[in-house]
Amino acid sequence: MDNCEGTFESEDNELQFQEICEKLKKHPFESPWKHCFPKFEETIPEFVLGVHDLHFLEINEFSNSNQEYSENKPHNDTHCKDNFSKEFEIQLSLLKESLMNIQKTPASEHLNGIELLNSICLSQMPEFCCAIQTAFSNETIVLAFLNAILNLKKSLSLSIASALVKYIIYPQVFQVMRNSSRTLWAAVLRFSETYPKPVIDEIILPCLNKPSLETLQLETLLKMVKSNLPNEYVSYCIKNILEHAMQIDNTFSILQNLIERKINHESNLLENLTLKIEFWALNCRKNVKFTKLLISILITYGPELDQQHIMVYDDVIKNNETIMKRAAENIIKQLKTYFSFLWSFMSTQNFILCLM
Repeated sequence: MDNCEGTFESEDNELQFQEICEKLKKHPFESPWKHCFPKFEETIPEFVLGVHDLHFLEINEFSNSNQEYSENKPHNDTHCKDNFSKEFEIQLSLLKESLMNIQKTPASEHLNGIELLNSICLSQMPEFCCAIQTAFSNETIVLAFLNAILNLKKSLSLSIASALVKYIIYPQVFQVMRNSSRTLWAAVLRFSETYPKPVIDEIILPCLNKPSLETLQLETLLKMVKSNLPNEYVSYCIKNILEHAMQIDNTFSILQNLIERKINHESNLLENLTLKIEFWALNCRKNVKFTKLLISILITYGPELDQQHIMVYDDVIKNNETIMKRAAENIIKQLKTYFSFLWSFMSTQNFILCLM
């Protein structure tokens, strides 16, 4: 303790120590020092609980992409003087007023306050979402909001985009009971091109965990996975559908469209597909859409399958009871012939090499 007495010999040293402690307490990462300080008591909106559930991009989860939004980082809370600062409240009120008055302004007019999304902190998103969600009284406002985001000069960070999709776009487009126009669905398709990962995580997967979808909703999702999702996200989408989606017709149709894009895939994708098909086959012997998915897998990835995969698909087809069973049998027969010839050729080559 004698050595510690000199630490606070002057008032300047004590102030410096307090300043260092304050910096450690507010460090953006999970510093062990953080837990040594009492937490500031504040009223937190219920929304904040949902934001913690968001699935954010991990470092190196994807290879380098041309998507600008994946490189933009949300403003760190250390740069926010106050989560609910006066400037934040002014911009938020301005945006909400612009949304509520959208019917009185030309459709192409810029939304005042929309730039707030480029400077907002993640901890401010609950307050932001709660404040503006009451402004979405009709489709025109939702469409204007989507277009304003897409027209921003600087793309949103991934975490901010994910929060918007989960708490604003998905509820307003896919959960609100209204007959949405094709113009709105077209905007959603454009949004999926710019922000594919939030759309996969917060729109496609939730939709595939609903027993049914409206016709235009399903049509939009099918177009999205067939044409709008960037190629580098197709494998990611398939992987997450296999892991999280329900065993329903819509899942089979979405997967079929993704597989038929014939995009280069991860090394374990074929193994995961085969295991899932084997599992689903127990209850899908009479399901035509499941059989269509099965046929698409065999046509697209057939030459890449190994002998064990072929045996699994052969057993699945033997138990199939749909009108498409014959087509599936013909494809698996061709693949077995192909592999039989290939294995025979390789055996002959090995035999010749042994004689030389």
